[in-house]
Amino acid sequence: MLQAPIPPNDAARLQELRSYGVLDSPEEQAFDDIGALVRDIAGTPIGIISLVDENRQWFKTCIGLDAKETPRNISFCGHTILQRTPLIINDALDDPRFCDNPLVIQEPHIRFYAGFPLISSNGLALGSLCAVDQQPRQLQGSQIEALERLARLAVRQMELKRQGRLLAQAAHPASTEAEAPAPPPARLHQLLTSKDQLISMVELMLSQSSQACFGLMRLEFKELRRIANALGESSASALRQEQLERLVALLPDNASCCELNEQEWLVLTPFTATEEQLCSQAAAITEQLQQPIGVAQQLLSSQVAVGAALVQGNYSSAGDLLSDAAIALRNAARRPGSHYSCIDLASRIQAQQDLQLESELRAGLSQGQLEPHFQPLFDLKTRAVVGVEALARWRRSDGELLMPSLFLEAAERAELLGELDLQMIRQAIAASHVMARVQPQRPMLLSLNLSGALLESPALLQNLFALIDAEPLPQHWQLQLEMLEVNLQQPEAEIARTLQQLHQRGVLLAIDDFGTGYSSLSRLNRFPFHSLKVDMSFVKLLDAPEQPSNRILEVIQAMAEALDLHTTAEGVETEAQRQWLQRQGFHWGQGYLLAKPMPLQDILNLLLTHLAEAVPL
Repeated sequence: MLQAPIPPNDAARLQELRSYGVLDSPEEQAFDDIGALVRDIAGTPIGIISLVDENRQWFKTCIGLDAKETPRNISFCGHTILQRTPLIINDALDDPRFCDNPLVIQEPHIRFYAGFPLISSNGLALGSLCAVDQQPRQLQGSQIEALERLARLAVRQMELKRQGRLLAQAAHPASTEAEAPAPPPARLHQLLTSKDQLISMVELMLSQSSQACFGLMRLEFKELRRIANALGESSASALRQEQLERLVALLPDNASCCELNEQEWLVLTPFTATEEQLCSQAAAITEQLQQPIGVAQQLLSSQVAVGAALVQGNYSSAGDLLSDAAIALRNAARRPGSHYSCIDLASRIQAQQDLQLESELRAGLSQGQLEPHFQPLFDLKTRAVVGVEALARWRRSDGELLMPSLFLEAAERAELLGELDLQMIRQAIAASHVMARVQPQRPMLLSLNLSGALLESPALLQNLFALIDAEPLPQHWQLQLEMLEVNLQQPEAEIARTLQQLHQRGVLLAIDDFGTGYSSLSRLNRFPFHSLKVDMSFVKLLDAPEQPSNRILEVIQAMAEALDLHTTAEGVETEAQRQWLQRQGFHWGQGYLLAKPMPLQDILNLLLTHLAEAVPL
């Protein structure tokens, strides 16, 4: 006997099947009538509507045979759902796939089988419409065509049943407060559906002349990717599954949810009538889903962002509703920790402005409108300028100069950060040749930021390597690339390979804003880092009366010395800060004590002032 293989899309197929609410439902005349028509058209004693779940084929109707289900592994219908055309077996004893099947050699002694796949509107096979006989037979072309039409009618009947159930719930909200919640896995199966099916439900509800109020929430598990990179996919999957079970335990029985991707889900709540109710649901979700979960002997959590939109006769399409939920989600995801946001007029206006800004930035990058400004790095002991950090500014077409805080988020949303990095590096290298003319023999450092977007893109990395190879710095100058600690959460093999390729090209590697991210000592020791740039938040507190950050800075410097790492303190603004940092062994400083970031001409003037042996340009 040949068992039917499990199709690769079986998980999605099962989600779609459950969304109809037909499995294990009572007998219904409409389906029994279809089963009787199968017998009449095919001239067989048995007519069946069979639905195939994980372990069985379950009969919604079975005319002419006293049975409700059979195991999936011996079913004929398990083979039928693998194809889009009818599976017709004129004599099972002559077919090597079925000749020794228990359903053939034992009761009910099937000899003839004609299965017509039940294909849902999104192309998934739910089961089959079957004509069965204990005697061999053949079907005529007209019979096959009639049964194919009947199979489509059976699917349509299931769709009408699902739509009717949804509309009935919308008209008569069920009270769930007195009912004990089902166990989480059962509720997950109950409320889970496919993306296409959930959107179909939304479109159906929006199409009703007396449009009911309902809510749509879009959820993002914000740190699953980081956890997967750091601890492996199995840990992230276990955390995700537990969060989903917590989610469905919070939802009413009439809700539906579906997966958009590994980190995002949609939730439809049909009976939400006010924004207060919607916000209450979103608040409960963010509160519960951020609680730590025990996974592989560790306590893990992933912060949750929820974007919500309420339908009160104000939407005409599912696309507009999903777009508003996405805008609200983006507002929530921008905030640290777990947050929710409901769409409002201000958010829509901001989203329109963001899109405009992204469009202008894309055009600006293509026209070379980025303008590097330079902040000097100085020796904490001698105050001598030892290098510069290039920082991005955007000179818009109207002449306005924008600071990074006004356009970096737009660059990230538009997936332009990597291109921005490359353009900055190219322009900064060109500027370094101008700065080198001030004192050609003096060693200097050119430092720039490197985004996670570039580090994660193989194509952009190759462009970076090609740029470094093709455009060397002036003699006695050295390139340093700074990265945030959070970017080290990529798989170790990948980040190690990238860092090694940069190191081999003579590039110094620095961790920026050290102390605010997720670096581990083992990674600092294994990877070829040269420098730590200590976050300005620690330096700023040096002037506080109780000096709460002194001990942290002492520990950082001691660790850096043990690992033979150079240290640069960011945000040095006072002479007292410089003196304390210098006494503790910090090497360099950067901050307003010496100079703010400035355009190229101003940094040239500063270099002429600070370099004792400067030569005229």
